[in-house]
Amino acid sequence: MVKRSRLDLGHGQRGDNVAIPIPLVDRGRGDPRNILGVILDRSENDNYTLVTKNGILKGAYARNDFELCPQKLLYLSEMNCVKHVSLRAAVILGSQSGGQGYVKCNCSGAKKCQNNRCKCFKAKLKCNSRCHQSLTCGNK
Repeated sequence: MVKRSRLDLGHGQRGDNVAIPIPLVDRGRGDPRNILGVILDRSENDNYTLVTKNGILKGAYARNDFELCPQKLLYLSEMNCVKHVSLRAAVILGSQSGGQGYVKCNCSGAKKCQNNRCKCFKAKLKCNSRCHQSLTCGNK
């Protein structure tokens, strides 16, 4: 089985682009299913060290934990090779919506969503349709 998987998957080289699947519990509903990275190093046991724009991912990844990308989208020189981050932290740093969960405020009153009492305003995010449905909002 190991021999067959090595033939099917092939080896990745330093600098190859990879797509790392993000587990459902680590990403928000609006986040992508994969995060792009680059192979930083390969050990003698065929475990890979991967790096993203947000830092080096903690832990070692087996070859079946990611897919090789045929195109060169990212270069090793563009990556943050100093800071070590977990996969969840890398997803949160690269997320448009703040990561794993949405912020929901339920504000009401005269100055809706215009001060730090509003969760969305405090987190420097725009209110979304889950906050308050058709009410007028000062933070949309």
